[in-house]
Amino acid sequence: MNYVQLKRKSTLVSLLALTFLVSLVSCSVSDKPVPVKAGTDECTACKMVITDAKFACEIITAKGRFMKFDDVSCLFNYIKKQDISMESILKIYVADYAQSDQMIDIKEASLVMGADIHSPMNGGVAAFVSKEVATEYARQNNAELLDSWEILVKKH
Repeated sequence: MNYVQLKRKSTLVSLLALTFLVSLVSCSVSDKPVPVKAGTDECTACKMVITDAKFACEIITAKGRFMKFDDVSCLFNYIKKQDISMESILKIYVADYAQSDQMIDIKEASLVMGADIHSPMNGGVAAFVSKEVATEYARQNNAELLDSWEILVKKH
């Protein structure tokens, strides 16, 4: 092989590698939440307009589909009715009750559940970034601070 042929082969391999990397990056799925627009966005499950942002939540699927919900009960009922496996869900985000413009990964949120928490679909769950704030809210509202978000899967 002469120098020109070797150079062409090297350039071709480089171009193929670059094309592969570009396609790999362009196919990646974002796991960042999309802000919920209260008064505009619609709940995927019940089709009602999301009116109370402090109870909003969303799913991001492994394929990159975003689904918004007005309440965790709508979210988990939808997962159950549509027979969506937890493995096909990339992330679940819940709004911080204290700062509804902030979405929290449900696995990191401090969740409070109780009958006196009046959420849109009566799911009765509020999420907090701060465990201290969640604990105080639970105490004031005769509610339970949950040990794990997975309890919600069973209760809804």
